Amino acid sequence: MSRILLIDDEPMILTSLTRLLEDDFEVSTAPDGFKALELIAKSEYKVIICDQRMPGMLGHEVLKKARELSPKSIRILLTGYSDLDSIINSVNAGEVFRYINKPWKADNLINIVKLGIQIYDKINDLQASAPKPVGGATAASVHIEVEEKKGDVLFVDYSPEEVKRLANQFGNKFNITMATSVDEAFKEMAQKPVSVIVSNVVFEDGVDGISFLNTIKKEYPQTVTVILTEVKDATLAVRSINELQVFKYLVKPTDQTMIEKTISDGIMQSRAIKGNAMASTKFVSETIAPQQDSNSQNESALRLRLRAAQALLARR
Repeated sequence: MSRILLIDDEPMILTSLTRLLEDDFEVSTAPDGFKALELIAKSEYKVIICDQRMPGMLGHEVLKKARELSPKSIRILLTGYSDLDSIINSVNAGEVFRYINKPWKADNLINIVKLGIQIYDKINDLQASAPKPVGGATAASVHIEVEEKKGDVLFVDYSPEEVKRLANQFGNKFNITMATSVDEAFKEMAQKPVSVIVSNVVFEDGVDGISFLNTIKKEYPQTVTVILTEVKDATLAVRSINELQVFKYLVKPTDQTMIEKTISDGIMQSRAIKGNAMASTKFVSETIAPQQDSNSQNESALRLRLRAAQALLARR
């Protein structure tokens, strides 16, 4: 059976989770983050489930360190919507595959763990079968020898003044374009490859921002999604991970140095996905279990608008 690790400071929670999962998985438990990290350093777990509110070390901090020790492990955070700052911090640290809100639904939790194990196994197989570097060359040394063009970055639903200010700040580091609406963004995406899309998440025309970005991500898996918004909302932050696997969720006001670093890191991530899209957790998740959620109708409508933009470009 596949090995998973449960982390919680409440013995009753650990007992309840163990009873729920032990028939399908080999379950280990830890009463705090420190003990959990000791176990992770010694053994490989396919899935790690961690509570957020624990003394000594919060859950997202544990999972961040767990990612360093065991990067292939699929990490799940048990949390409440009141933990807004922790949720956003964990999004931006990139250590969480899914948030599960307390009290959890048993069937949903089991299905997410099973999906996590399938993703772990698939990515592990891909990495094992990947060709080894020739002549001792490393990915870093090859990257240095190949001159890469500047990444294309698309800003969606910001004022021209704001985009111009950011463009002046970034100088010649990126190729920046802007779209003032969803349909303009679809046209831009259809015309050229975009490495990073930086988008608002609440649009005046009522379009759901997460559904919009998820439509982009499914059609263009190499495009890295970044949310830059004034809206600091726990529901949106949780959806940005559970539905989108967003790269970063930045809340205004955000230091321009942070935006620049996020875009630079996003471009590197985009190039890595282009090299092997199947190594992307989001991509593998969609191939194993295409998402069925409450926003599928919104995404279907958005997909039709994207197809219209692509068809218009093809006729030119």
